[in-house]
Amino acid sequence: MKLIRWLTIVVVISLISIALSERRSLDPVHNLSLTATAPISSTLRDAGKPIDDLFKGVTDRGDIVQENRDLKEQLEMLQQDLAQRQDAEQRVRELEEALGSKQARPEDQLLAANVIAEDASGLKRMIAIDRGSNDGLDEGMVVLSRGGSLVGTVARAYVDFAWIRLITDPDSAVNAQVSAPPPHAQATPDAGVLVPSTPSPAPGAAPAASPTPAPSPTPAPGSDPTNATRGVAEGDLKQGLVLDLVPSDVPLAEGSLVSTSGLGGNYPRALLIGSVDTVEQRPQSPFTIARIRPSANLSALDTVLVLTSFQPARLSTQ
Repeated sequence: MKLIRWLTIVVVISLISIALSERRSLDPVHNLSLTATAPISSTLRDAGKPIDDLFKGVTDRGDIVQENRDLKEQLEMLQQDLAQRQDAEQRVRELEEALGSKQARPEDQLLAANVIAEDASGLKRMIAIDRGSNDGLDEGMVVLSRGGSLVGTVARAYVDFAWIRLITDPDSAVNAQVSAPPPHAQATPDAGVLVPSTPSPAPGAAPAASPTPAPSPTPAPGSDPTNATRGVAEGDLKQGLVLDLVPSDVPLAEGSLVSTSGLGGNYPRALLIGSVDTVEQRPQSPFTIARIRPSANLSALDTVLVLTSFQPARLSTQ
């Protein structure tokens, strides 16, 4: 009975509430309740906002991390592509330069090789290349740079690679010559030296007769018409490359070109070695020593040319 009574009361109250809502009689009560609970709702909403932001931040951070990972992968791929293109362009330039050296020496046979290693002991100046006896290499063969300058010789040839002794190695010695201008050479305006001019004749006066040029001196018997000074280019761990055994009474100018003399038969004649950097006069010594700046950048070799058509004297005697 009590249950029926309570249900009846609830139904009646519900009907009354519906009737009052339709007549908007409860609007003041609703407004009052909203006004009373608004501060509490706002406080609860503000208190929950950091937590909501935290969850959103965690979700957004995961997206950012993934996006950064994707961007890094794309950047790595682009860098790899750029490195490959730069390497290909560098390789093309090297081959073009090597081709130019071959065209400059059409009578020679040159074999291009890549540098794959270098001696790290500090006691030698040697590099390894990816050509060996299978490619026709033999010990003593001359090795040039892409530009055609002397680099060294084949020290040891294996089946598919070889070690090259650079001209700066302590065991390297090359018969060399230094090209210098002939003594007592008369300077010309092309050489940047002022030549005294002949005074202009006075107005109405007869032009002065041109002086008769003196006959050119006859070279002394036994003198070298090319005026080349000979010596030996030797490797040195401290100074790199030095020119020794140059007579002390022979002037040696800085900047003069040093090339192979061909003496001894181990190197072709007129291969460029470098230029005179500094000259050291040694008292009480019959010889002058000079430091040579190699024409080839021996510390950054990547491609070299092996002169296979020239047979050194050391191979001819075997």
